[in-house]
Amino acid sequence: MKKSELHLSLDDYIESHITPEHPYLHALWRATHLHLNYPRMASGHVQGQVLRMLVQMIRPRLVLEIGTFTGYSALAMASALEPGAMLHTFEINDEQEDFTRPWIENSPWADRVTLHIGDVMQILSPLPREGENLALLDSGVQPLPSQTGVGEPFDLVFIDADKRHYVDYYEAVFPHVRPGGYILADNTLWGDQVITPPRPLERGLGGEVDNAKSSQLRGIMAFNDVVAADPRVETVILPLRDGLTLLRKNP
Repeated sequence: MKKSELHLSLDDYIESHITPEHPYLHALWRATHLHLNYPRMASGHVQGQVLRMLVQMIRPRLVLEIGTFTGYSALAMASALEPGAMLHTFEINDEQEDFTRPWIENSPWADRVTLHIGDVMQILSPLPREGENLALLDSGVQPLPSQTGVGEPFDLVFIDADKRHYVDYYEAVFPHVRPGGYILADNTLWGDQVITPPRPLERGLGGEVDNAKSSQLRGIMAFNDVVAADPRVETVILPLRDGLTLLRKNP
């Protein structure tokens, strides 16, 4: 049996032996595959169930998702939020809004999810200047700009956006995560390509350029190296789909 066939067989077996997919999420999954390019970017049943269970275990009050796509992962997590908890999800691609917003706003969990269209990096404030927000500095948490309406600190962050900027997202969001809070990052094994060297830079008219797939892989590998060496967190990588990294910020 080929490796790809084995993976498909295992996927089918796993899906048939876990909690059934919620009908609304299944409908979203089908619509994603029918109407959008790159539907595999959506989390899907197995990963959605893992995210849901992690939310049940962590019991966060405030969740941040970086990279919404169709909203599958956001809704899977929101389905497990306790009353009063909130999830804010940011999608940088405004062309995605027409598909995603109705699915979120018509979902059974619409009161727990807010979709923001724009670059999350624009609302993750820089570190305070010396003498500012000393109480928050002492707690290990930095404030977000008040006009965002997001609030903070975050108990859980899920990063699933442009892989080239994973390190930037991580460093920007880290001060806004409460001590003992969690950061999840998707696609951190990039299939199994993290154990193979990225393709060399290609030479073009303007000099050396990185091809798209290699630049994404370089971003993932840089992120993996950064968090592995970061004494501020405890880290584990799960070989789920393309890899899911779980980080806990030290108390």
